[in-house]
Amino acid sequence: MAGTRSDDLSQEALRAFMRDLPQLWRDRPGQWVAYQGDRQLGFALRKHELYQQLQARGLPREDFVVFCVEPQESEMTLGPVITD
Repeated sequence: MAGTRSDDLSQEALRAFMRDLPQLWRDRPGQWVAYQGDRQLGFALRKHELYQQLQARGLPREDFVVFCVEPQESEMTLGPVITD
C-alpha cells in the first residue's frame, strides 16, 4: 500500500508542477522546487540544498518529488526530420 500512496503523490506532484510551471518559469527559472502531492514545499538554487532543507524538516524522501524549473518538452521527434 505504501508504494501506491507514493505513486499517487508523485503523479499529483507532477500534475501540480506542470500546472504551476508557467508562473515558476517567470519567477524562479533554473531553481529547484519540491512538491508533496499538489503542495509546494520549497525552493533552492541547488538540488542537494533542497533535499537538505526537506530532510531537516523531517520529511522522508518518498514523501516528496523534486523538479527543476525549466521548460518541459511536450513533443519528441525520433528519426531524421525531412523538409521539402
